[in-house]
Parts: sequence; structure tokens; C-alpha cells
Amino acid sequence: MKRFCSVAVILVLATLAYAAPRVEKVGPFSGETTEKLKAALAKEGYRIYLPNTLVGCEIWLAASLHSGEKGRTSKETGNIYPDLGESQFLGVITFPKGGGTDFRGQAIRPGAYTMRYAQLPNDGNHLGVAPNPDMVLLVPIADDPDPSVNFDLAKLVELSAKASRTAHPAVFEMMPPVAGEPSVTQTDEGWIVFHSGINKDGKPFPIAVVVKGSAVQ
Repeated sequence: MKRFCSVAVILVLATLAYAAPRVEKVGPFSGETTEKLKAALAKEGYRIYLPNTLVGCEIWLAASLHSGEKGRTSKETGNIYPDLGESQFLGVITFPKGGGTDFRGQAIRPGAYTMRYAQLPNDGNHLGVAPNPDMVLLVPIADDPDPSVNFDLAKLVELSAKASRTAHPAVFEMMPPVAGEPSVTQTDEGWIVFHSGINKDGKPFPIAVVVKGSAVQ
């Protein structure tokens, strides 16, 4: 009987260690920022749990997508979100104690960051660094109080480097969108992908972002 109980405990622990990632809804963003930024966020956020059952991050998406300069077309760059403009405000992400890592494997400290859309420069220096040229760049929330501001790429990279505390911006890879309810999936590479939608003209505009996992550098 004692041996049976020991085996059962091991099986339970193994199940917990390899639990599927999941998402749960949370209330409005309550962190310290401007009222203008809070007003630009949806009233409901999402808490994302990793396979080890720990909280990886929390995300509050933009209440709606504002019109702005569109990105470079997919024919030019192969991007999957040509309807998003450069530096488009997509929401806010927070990391708990322990922080997180971006798609380059750079450490991101605990705290809150705005999420801005960007495309990889169409040059040889960035060839093959990610499966898609669509990226979310993080900016410390204190350095990005107005979501209506549009940054050029150079300024956005400069601000995002404050999030990584390196010479490189804090980047999160975007994946092909899948319409449906908010969810979290895991790719064959082990990447944790958050799927949801942002209101655009009264309809959900689906997006998908790798919130945990990094590419081989």
C-alpha cells in the first residue's frame, strides 16, 4: 500500500508539472499609469498560466484599434498583420515576481509594459531571426503614457531597449491569428502563444503573440 501511495503521488506531481497552459479572465488594469492609458484598455484582462502552473504574465488588450498608418504589405515583407500600423498600441502586459523573457531570450523585469506593433526591418541583418516579421515591442509603461502617440521605428526601438536593459528592444513574436475565444496554446517548439481579439469596427480582430519562448539565436 505504501508503495502504491508513493507511485500515486509521483503521478500527481508529474501531471501538475506538465499541465496544459491556460488562460483566465481578470478585472480591469489597476496598475499605476495615466487615466488616458487606462481608458484605452479593455475592461477585462487575461492571466496566462504556464505548463508548470505558474503565472507567466497578465495582458490587457486595447479597447479598440485606432486608425493609423498601415504596415508594409505582405507582398513586401511576408508579414501576417498588414492591417496594423507601425507602433500601433495593442495593450499592456505585466510580469509577476521573477519577470519573464522575450523572444531573444532577454530577461524582462517584473512590472508593466505597453505593447506596440512593429515589423522587422526588411534587410539582411534580420533575415531568419524569426518565423514572421511581425513583432510586439515592449516599452516600460512609465515611458509610454499616451497610447495615441505614434513612434517611428527608431524611437520605438530606443524606448523598448529600456524594457530589456540591453542594446536590443524587448521583442515578442506574433503568430498567424486564429479566430475564436481567448486561449493559450503550445507549439512544437514549446512556445506559449496567447490568442485573442481586439475590437475593430465592431468585430474582433484576431491576434496571436508568443508570451513565453525564444528563438534559437
